[in-house]
Amino acid sequence: MSTESRWMLDRTEAIGAEGMVAAKHPLAAQAGAAILREGGNAVDAAVCAAAVLGVVEPFMSGLGGGGYLVLHTAGGADAVIDFGMVAPKAATPGMFPLANGANPGMFGWPTVVDDANLHGPRSIAVPGAPAGFALAAERFGTMPLAALLQPAIGFAENGFLPNWHTTLNTAIDLWLIARHPETQRIFAPGGIPWSPLPGMREPLRQPDLARTLRALAEGGADAFYHGETAQRIVGHVRESGGILATDDFAAYRARVVPPLRGKYRGCEVLATPTASGGPTVLQTLAQLDGANLGTMGHNSAAALHEIAEACRGAFIDRFAWLADEDRVEVPLAALLSQGYAASRRAELRSDRARIPLLPGSREALGVRHSLARSVAAYGAPRMTTTHVSAIDRHGNAASLTNTLLAGWGSGVTAPGTGVLLNNGMMWFDPEPGRPNSVEGGKRPLSNMAPVVVLREGQTFMSLGAMGGRRIMNAIPQILANVVDFGMSMQAAITAPRIDLSTGALQASDRIAPSTLATLAAMGYDVQPIEEDVLGFEFASPVGILRQDGMLHGGANPYYPAFAVGVN
Repeated sequence: MSTESRWMLDRTEAIGAEGMVAAKHPLAAQAGAAILREGGNAVDAAVCAAAVLGVVEPFMSGLGGGGYLVLHTAGGADAVIDFGMVAPKAATPGMFPLANGANPGMFGWPTVVDDANLHGPRSIAVPGAPAGFALAAERFGTMPLAALLQPAIGFAENGFLPNWHTTLNTAIDLWLIARHPETQRIFAPGGIPWSPLPGMREPLRQPDLARTLRALAEGGADAFYHGETAQRIVGHVRESGGILATDDFAAYRARVVPPLRGKYRGCEVLATPTASGGPTVLQTLAQLDGANLGTMGHNSAAALHEIAEACRGAFIDRFAWLADEDRVEVPLAALLSQGYAASRRAELRSDRARIPLLPGSREALGVRHSLARSVAAYGAPRMTTTHVSAIDRHGNAASLTNTLLAGWGSGVTAPGTGVLLNNGMMWFDPEPGRPNSVEGGKRPLSNMAPVVVLREGQTFMSLGAMGGRRIMNAIPQILANVVDFGMSMQAAITAPRIDLSTGALQASDRIAPSTLATLAAMGYDVQPIEEDVLGFEFASPVGILRQDGMLHGGANPYYPAFAVGVN
């Protein structure tokens, strides 16, 4: 019998007794862990690490982006800091004229003339990260914002040595970077990525970003949204053809909102609000809660069929009904109800995929509007967004996801600020007449889905991922790996997964071929995927499990992520 060699990657599990931080870059995780050692809490550590990520992983997140922080305090308080991006007030439903065809970009929306919604000045939404970091520190932290931003300021001012992953992502997107002189000047001078090779290493310094971070540290969010920084950003964007205005910056507010709550096997899952990935994760878990996965066998055909149908159902409802609930009627309570989950489960067949799969009806969900549903394809997968999980010695937990949206966001860096700006307008369906269509001041339907999981009212997990729409399929599977199959956090993250966000059933080729053949016979379009450091098909998670008085951290083995325990 002949076999072939296989490339198998894994990580050892991080252990901590007094705290832990897991993040998408070692420097960020280490900075957050240092905050815990200094006596800071989980929110302090998450804010510090997220700020560092915006410096050392600049193509994923930063001050020019936005996100969510889900938190649970040992005293029993639960909250979400919503610092998502918002469309400029001047945005209109018809601002992105449609061309012919579907775009091969990340989301497969209808093609827009000049790809104006994907990159460049018109793709930029109002950033939320500075306001989110400041609000989180003020309301739920224990250390001054200035102290939490100091590591990021240091890396921006003094520089850091980019790793191979930064070099790779710079090289992949040189076409975009080269379109914007200030971005190229900072990140690819002379059109050449920073090299990670020994003897060729030069620190990447970002002095303009250091000044912007220092102003934020000293003056809080007002220094970003009302001062010179806002004027420089708006001025450059408008000169380049964008529609941002200083009024957009002055009006922006991060907000504290209650988390969405879901149940899974007796655990409580705290998730992000309506215009995010949170409802889709909770809807997936609600349907899976009715299946006894633990008796089916891990990654058996029966278990994967249940997971696939739950993921598919949640996604088809997502594009039909979810949007900014301040602007559009969203049947959120109905979508997340036990009754609706039971009705969707009743449609399942044990031997077949539901084809075609339709969203829940207006009548069943109580929807009164007649807006058409979005029909989203999925283009070339890219690993974008970043995440931090933190749990401190008291059991406070934070789960923070922040993003520019696509890699390098809009590609636009405002001269004199060092701020690389998002392309958050890409989240909107560019066709008018959809729940998630463009509108001035509206929040786009984002993919971010950080969660905190409680067991008996106490912190059990902090979990999140990067990876666009694939995040929402990854989180339920990792949670099930821990709860249903008794895995450690690292094992749960390393285990092979499936993804249904494209419409096809993409499956790690580490899953048994006979299992994939069974799923194909059920009617799924099964696409086996080889996992490696260039693969982006299954999201890239990090997480922390709190169990038996210890903290256990895990990180995607195919990505330079990191977990640091504190003793």
